[in-house]
Formats: sequence, C-alpha cells, structure tokens
Amino acid sequence: MTMPAYSIVYFVVNYDTGADLIAELHHVDVPGATAMAARGSVNSRLLSLLCLDEVRKEIVFFIDETERAGRIMREMVERFKLAKKHRGIAFSVPLAGVFGARKMKDVSQEEEVSEGMWQVIYTVVNKGDAKSVVDAANAAGARGGTILHGRGSSVHNETTIFDFPIEPEKEMVFVLAPKEKTDDIVASIHQALRIDEPGRGIIFVMNVTEAHGLAEQNA
Repeated sequence: MTMPAYSIVYFVVNYDTGADLIAELHHVDVPGATAMAARGSVNSRLLSLLCLDEVRKEIVFFIDETERAGRIMREMVERFKLAKKHRGIAFSVPLAGVFGARKMKDVSQEEEVSEGMWQVIYTVVNKGDAKSVVDAANAAGARGGTILHGRGSSVHNETTIFDFPIEPEKEMVFVLAPKEKTDDIVASIHQALRIDEPGRGIIFVMNVTEAHGLAEQNA
C-alpha cells in the first residue's frame, strides 16, 4: 500500500489578512493551521531611505496530503487575490516525513517529488543580522525576504546570569528565488555573514513544488 505524500503550504500575507485566512482554512477542514507574525523587507531604495521598507506580515502554514494541499492553496490564492501585487505569496514544499499530527498517520516519504522552478533559501542568524542577510540576498538578485524571530541554544553562544543559562535570540530569513539565482544568493549571504565561522549561522535550501504570486510580486 502506497503511503500518501505530504506537503507544507506557506502563505505570506499582510498582517490584517492572517486571521481571515485561518478562518477560511478551517472552513475547508484543514487539519490544523498556524499563523506567525513576521516582517517583510521591500526592495525599494526610496522606502529604505524613508525607513519604511519593513512591513508587518503574517506567515500562515498547514500540512496536508500533497494533492489536497495544492488544491486548497490554489483556492485560497483565488479567494484572497494573492496573484495581485502586494497581496501576498503562497508556495508549497514537499515533506520527507510527518510525525505526531493527530489527523495524519506517521509517515516517511521516500518517493521522488517533482521539482519546480523556485527554491526557498532559509538562513538562521543571530539577532540583528537579518537585515544583512536581506541586503546580501538583494545584492545577488533577490527581491526582499521575510524575517521571523526565535531562540536557539548553542554551546558556542550560551551565556549565564547568576548561573542561569540564557539562550541567544535568533532571526530566520527566508527568501524565495528562481533556481537559476539560488547559488548566487547563497554565496552572497555566505560571504557577507561569514557563515563558516562558529556561531554565525546556517543556510539551507529547499525545493518549491508550486508557487503563486511570486512573478507578480517581483515585477
């Protein structure tokens, strides 16, 4: 018996859209959807000079069987007009495994998944370095990125206050890029952030199997 393939679908939308998108996903019986606050970087010299180049965003994501996930993604793209400029983007990434989800059986994905024309570049760096990541990516042909905040624990960076360990804050930047630009963008980030040095960060790249709104946003 062939196990179903699963994908994770990401929506990057304006801050006031996330709640409505979550509600619509619930209406179509999506088995759990999550929203996270983020900020986006608009590649505009004028906005940058006016300190208006960062905008509030929300990332909404869910996991489902690949075929159904794609169908729901396209429905939401149409419903929220994400193909229009500055409305948002949506893309899906195949998963190698899903474990612990109540409505899904634990499964490891072994079959090959078709590759699309886009890739997502994730860069995890120390707090305060995300802007440098976006600048380096833009210098190599990217059109901005989305920034998330989090915490990491590392033996290289751990500090203490009265013997209490403090975990260093992290920032994660993800950039959507055409495959032909990925190597240049990764190299630019790698060099600018000195990723080879201990504790500086990490970069990883994943294939995007389906994407909406990217060409329009980059126009």
